[in-house]
Amino acid sequence: MSLNTKPLSANEDWCLKRRVLIHCQYVFGIGHFVRTIELARSLSMHFEVSVVNGGEAVPNYDLPFGVDWIQMPAIYKEETAEELRSVDPIKSLEQCFAERDVILECTVRRIMPDVLITEHFPFGLLFESEVIRLIERVKIFNPHSKIVSSVRDVIESKNGGMHDDHICRLLNRYYNLVMVHGDENIVPFSVSFPKLSHIQVPVLHTGYVVQTIGQKPQKLDIPRVVASVGGGRLGGEMLDSILKSHRSIFEHWEHSLMIFVGAFQQIKDDLQSYADENSLSSVTILDFNRLRYQDALANASLAICMGGYNSVIEAVSAEVPVLTYQRKFYGNNQEQECRIQLFQKAGFVESFGSDELAPESISARVLAVLAKKRPTSHKIRMNGAEESCNMITSLFGNA
Repeated sequence: MSLNTKPLSANEDWCLKRRVLIHCQYVFGIGHFVRTIELARSLSMHFEVSVVNGGEAVPNYDLPFGVDWIQMPAIYKEETAEELRSVDPIKSLEQCFAERDVILECTVRRIMPDVLITEHFPFGLLFESEVIRLIERVKIFNPHSKIVSSVRDVIESKNGGMHDDHICRLLNRYYNLVMVHGDENIVPFSVSFPKLSHIQVPVLHTGYVVQTIGQKPQKLDIPRVVASVGGGRLGGEMLDSILKSHRSIFEHWEHSLMIFVGAFQQIKDDLQSYADENSLSSVTILDFNRLRYQDALANASLAICMGGYNSVIEAVSAEVPVLTYQRKFYGNNQEQECRIQLFQKAGFVESFGSDELAPESISARVLAVLAKKRPTSHKIRMNGAEESCNMITSLFGNA
């Protein structure tokens, strides 16, 4: 199925009367947050946009001007834990959900949105009760509202999951559109959601929603390697291994190393202690900082990252060699593994696994990537925010 997604005109003043509410929730990394930010930034050029955020506040990350940002009591989840947890240790999980419910009801009453976008739901069901109540409230206050699912390129499994039938039922009952933020020529959605044909509403690939890394040439004394685990809590073992392999790589290839720890990690002091004790003067270890990371990446000679949505596509968009860490996740979550394998098949990245974290293995992989010829251009659709805006506009026709 398809929609008429003609480009927006700056003179379409009627769009300014439309109100968009985005529900955003993340529990590990910040991929959902980053996509929501870029989507909200683009939509705010044509709509009144509000975001209700249920994840932990992200440090050193500027929110888009003109977007109404509503922070709910934050909830997260440890990788190996079975239950959700309140970020505020004083509040119980039950208190968090109760307060969030009040905030969501008040927000819907105040905004009466024309469009509700649910980031990742219903493809992720951890917050099903909350989001279903939100959808039903939106429909009560604005029966003509449109409900849109915003989802990344890959779900959690290569072969689908046990809840896929339920997900299809929710989409067919409540939704008007599914926006898949990826390029079907690189990562077909059916790879991780094989019951795609069971969805009865339009499912459209927007291209990747990404803040493209601009080239800002700087005169560096020596080449730079940038290593990052993105914004989340996981992957500290990768940064530790890269740090410990630095001297060995430096003996064959003189370079500087910039390491960015995750937004919610507490490992910077340990990494810095190792660098100091081993006199690694060409190593810089930094807290998570979105703008500084982008500037570093724009001038990198090699990017080393995990397989998260934003980590991969931002590194690829910087047009530098990319080495990705194919980490094994608890519960057999294969999202990053699937993305890495498909991007590697297309020739955009190289990878190493959890069994290759020894410094000598990392050194060999880095030197091999640097010696390999890269594609001369990256033919990947990266206009996902703009296309999403066009798709949402088209839901209303010319009304």
